Amino acid sequence: MDPLEGRLREALRDDAWRLPADTALLDRVRVNAAARRRRHRTAAMTAVAVFLLVAGMGGVGYILRGPGQTTVAGKSESTTTTLERSGGGARKPTEDHAAGAPASTRRPTPTRTPSPTTDARTASPSPTPPGKSATPDVAAGGVPAKFSPVSLTASSDQNFWVLGESPTGPGRATVVVTRDGGDRFTALPAIAAPVVRAANKVTADTVHDLRFAADAKDGWAYGGALWSTHDGGRGWHQVRAVTGLVEQLETANGTTYALVRDGSTWTLWRSPSGEDAWSRVGVDLKTPASLAVTSKVVAVTDRSGTDAFVLTSADGGRTFDQHPTPCNADLSAGRLSATTGSMWLTCPTGTAAEVHVSRDNGASWSAVSSGTPAISGTAAALGARSARQAVVAVPGKALLVSGSDQPAQAKVEGLGTPTYAGFTSDRVGYILDVNGGLFRTDDGGGTWQPVTVR
Repeated sequence: MDPLEGRLREALRDDAWRLPADTALLDRVRVNAAARRRRHRTAAMTAVAVFLLVAGMGGVGYILRGPGQTTVAGKSESTTTTLERSGGGARKPTEDHAAGAPASTRRPTPTRTPSPTTDARTASPSPTPPGKSATPDVAAGGVPAKFSPVSLTASSDQNFWVLGESPTGPGRATVVVTRDGGDRFTALPAIAAPVVRAANKVTADTVHDLRFAADAKDGWAYGGALWSTHDGGRGWHQVRAVTGLVEQLETANGTTYALVRDGSTWTLWRSPSGEDAWSRVGVDLKTPASLAVTSKVVAVTDRSGTDAFVLTSADGGRTFDQHPTPCNADLSAGRLSATTGSMWLTCPTGTAAEVHVSRDNGASWSAVSSGTPAISGTAAALGARSARQAVVAVPGKALLVSGSDQPAQAKVEGLGTPTYAGFTSDRVGYILDVNGGLFRTDDGGGTWQPVTVR
C-alpha cells in the first residue's frame, strides 16, 4: 500500500475526526498510487537494460537473426553454427569447397542480404542474358546421376575434363573436372546446349566435343554451336561471331583453331585462346576431314578430285603448304593426330584402314604396320603418343604402333567402339568409346584401367 494512502486511511479511522469516509477520494488516491508504482518499475528496468547494453559493447556482442545467420556490428554473414562470437572468441572456419583452400586460410563466404521488399525464399532469379549459361558463377557441385561421357580433354596428367549427358538434365550439356587423375570429379555449371554423340547429328544448337588449353582456364564446347569459358568452366558463353557449324576445334601455343562448315563451304577460323576474337584464316578448303594443331604446326587434311593432301602452316596460319598424302581421295582425306615432331594419319581403304606417319610436317609419309587383322575403317581411334609411337584403339584392345614391326597389343576390358584416343604425356593417355566407357593408362599404353566418373 502506498504510504500516503495508508496515512489517510489511518487518519479517517481516528475517532477524533468522526467524519464519514469519502470513497471517491480513496479511489482517486488508489489510482494515483498504482501509476506511481508503474513509473518506478519502468525506470528501474530501463536502468538495468542500459547497464547491460553498455557492458555488452565492451565484451562479446551478437544478435541472433535465425538459423545459420548472425548479424555482428550491423553486418550479416553466413555461419556454420547458429551463433558465433564477434569479439574475443575464436571463430570456427567456414569451409569453402569451391576454392579448395586449407581450412586455416579459408574465408567465410559473405551472404547477400535481400532488400527490405524482397523475401529471399521467394525472390525470382535475374533473367539470363541470351547466349550465356544459366548458372555462370555457381560453385562446383556433384556429378549428376547416370552421367555418361561423350568427350574428353586434358591439360596435364592430373587435370582433365569430361563432357557428358545426364538423364536428369535434358537439354543441357554437363562438364565435370578432376584434379587428381580421375579419382574424384566435380561438376561445373551446365551449358545451355543439348549433347549429341554422333557428328552427323549436329545442329546450330548442339555440342559433342570439348577442349581445354594447357592453362586450364580457357576451354570450348563445340559440335555445331560454339561455347567458350575463360575461367576454368565456371561461366560459359556462346560465341556467335563464327558463322556456320563448328565441326572440329584444336588449341596449342596460345591460339585456337576451328574447322567450320556452312552448307557446302568450309572455312578455318582462329582466335587468341584467352579471348573470343575470332577471324577467318586465309586458306582455301574443299572437303576437309581433320584438323591437328601443335606448338609448331597447324594441319588440315583435305581432298579435291583425285587428290588427297594435307595443308600445313608453320607460321600460325598466315601461309600454308600443300603436300600429298597416301589416302584415297574417293574415300576420305584421312584423320590426323599430331604431337611435337610427328603427324599420324589413318586412311580408310574400304572396310579397313591404314596408318601412316610423317616426321617432316607432312612433306613425306611412311606406312606403319597395324598388325593382323587389319584395323577397321570405322571402329578405330588414333592417338599420337610421341614422335615415335601412337596408339590405335579398336574394340577390346589398344595397339601400340611405331613402324614396320608388329604392334604391341594391350587388352582393354570393356572397350566398345572407340571414338577418341589421346595422350597428355608419353605415359598417360585415355580412350573413350561410343557408349561412354572411359579408360586410362599410366604406363604408355601397356595396361588400361576403367575410369568411373562420379
